[in-house]
Amino acid sequence: MAIGPLIDRFGPRKLMLVGIPMAGIGFILLRFADSIIALNIVLGGLLGIGIKAGFLLPAQTATANWFVRKRSLALALVMTASVLGKAFITSPSEQAAGQPDWRIALVWLGVGILAIGVPLALVFKHRPEQYGKLPDGNTLVSDGETNSRTEATDSTIEVNFTVWQALKTRTFWLLTIASSLSAGIFSIVNIYRFIYLQQEAGFGRANVADIIQLIPVMGIAGILIFGYLGDRLPKRYLLAAAVLIQSASVLIMMAAGNTFHLYLYAVVFGLGSGTVPLLLAIRADYFGRKAFATITVVMTFLSGLIGILFSFLAPLAGWLLDISGSYELVFLLTMLLGLIPAAIFLLARPQKESSLSP
Repeated sequence: MAIGPLIDRFGPRKLMLVGIPMAGIGFILLRFADSIIALNIVLGGLLGIGIKAGFLLPAQTATANWFVRKRSLALALVMTASVLGKAFITSPSEQAAGQPDWRIALVWLGVGILAIGVPLALVFKHRPEQYGKLPDGNTLVSDGETNSRTEATDSTIEVNFTVWQALKTRTFWLLTIASSLSAGIFSIVNIYRFIYLQQEAGFGRANVADIIQLIPVMGIAGILIFGYLGDRLPKRYLLAAAVLIQSASVLIMMAAGNTFHLYLYAVVFGLGSGTVPLLLAIRADYFGRKAFATITVVMTFLSGLIGILFSFLAPLAGWLLDISGSYELVFLLTMLLGLIPAAIFLLARPQKESSLSP
């Protein structure tokens, strides 16, 4: 929780120059961790704090600060790089895990993070105003008569909510509830689809595994498509559309009679999962850049708490499965529940600072 306020106050670069070395050293020290206590200290301390402070959130914050008109696409590119980077690191790590010298691989991973991450962190800048610029490449110029600073070109008028002001808005809670509900609902599909496609739909294990591996790939495509559209269409409409797309994909899965249908399901479900840049961009649009990182971590924390409540849907799905003897009722209910977060996203309109009580 403290990472967000620190990023907003001191800037992404300073946090990255703390977090990246912590993460790099943490991976190196895993090589020597020989007890549960040491492992918990390294994982929960150095790596836990280092990864949160040094990587994704600072990059997202810097991007949101420097872009307004192309914010969705810029954040989509950041998220795409994150997904690809995770895959780039995970695959070799999984291969090294089965080798006798797997601990040496952790050392090299830590060294690579230090050698590559620290120089890249130096490139990051906090807000464009600190360098005589405005978002989107606009510049600040002096007005000779009033000695004030104005934009050289037109720019979008922004709001600047504090985290406490954001918490008082109806929009903040609508976005939080809708995002946590949509994630919770479709996690039920992820839990049961592998068994369903084999046992009830009759697909082979290899085919199902290939389809499930295709979904993250299509998720990257969804991130880029929705990121592009987010700069051209109302983001709350796109968020609602993405949820409806995932709901429609459930119907495709239930009706799948051949491999083509299965691939179609993977494509549609994956495309609908690319909403992360939209959520980040709409947060910056609605609440401004002043406390973007703080509002992000608070909203993420609250979404997690709400998600715990929605996690009780999973046992309910299991109960429906027991009494019906079929997964179709569970998936049909999931599809219908998906209409709820879609409707909530549509209601999430921007709120003016002036409408808040002091």
